[in-house]
This record gives sequence, C-alpha cells and structure tokens, in this order.
Amino acid sequence: MTVQDRERQLRVVAEILLIHLPGLLKSDPPLARDLLAVAGTALHDIHNDAERSRKAWDKRTYHVRADELEREWAWALGAANYATGLALRPQPPTLTDLEKLRTLIGPEIQKPARRQIKEPARFRGAAQAVKIQQANKKRPVRG
Repeated sequence: MTVQDRERQLRVVAEILLIHLPGLLKSDPPLARDLLAVAGTALHDIHNDAERSRKAWDKRTYHVRADELEREWAWALGAANYATGLALRPQPPTLTDLEKLRTLIGPEIQKPARRQIKEPARFRGAAQAVKIQQANKKRPVRG
C-alpha cells in the first residue's frame, strides 16, 4: 500500500462517517454496524501499512522519517479498535459515538468531494464477518 492508498482508504472512512452513517443510525442500525465494521477494517489496514512503512524506513536507518511516519499515523490503531468495537457491541451506535470516532481520527477527516460508495447496502454482513474473523484469530499465549 502506498501513501495514496492510505489516503484513499481514509477518504472512504470519511465518506462512511460523514455521509452515510448519520442517516442510517436511526433508520437501519444493522447496516450502520456493518459500515462501522468496514471503517474499522480500513483503519486497521491504514495502521498496518503505516507500521510496515515505518519499519522499512527504520531498517534503512532513516530514523527521523520513521518517527515522523509513526507520529503521523499514531491515531489509526485506536480509531480502528473503537470503530470495530462500535460495530460489534450489542447496542446500536449513536451520534455521540460517531463524534468520538471523528475526534479520534482528528482534523484530517473531511467530507470527500465525490462519493466512492454508491450503494452502502452492499456491505451488509460486514460486522458478522469481522466478528467471525476475530473469533478465529489466534490469541497470544501468556504464561
């Protein structure tokens, strides 16, 4: 993934949070959960890619660039975990929850100029898929 890919993923997250979710919270809470699962997955991908890039810069001994990259994307893991948690919890998400998520992401999130998601309903079942994926994840052994 490149910087442009991370930015594209962030625009998708912005579209979900700022355009699609506010209208779906009351009308279709299950679809809102599914869209939050998609946003959480995108944010996890952003974090993982930034971490891989940071390690590559660090390996080349560009420590200043690696530290800069780490600071730039440090918010992504917390925001990803929060979005995924909202998608998987039993109670439906609220506008307050969306505001907290927007605060975690920071001022970088803005309404995209054009939409990339034409039909949000095609993401139905995403929350269930994330739930199954997390259930199948290997847990670290602590001893």
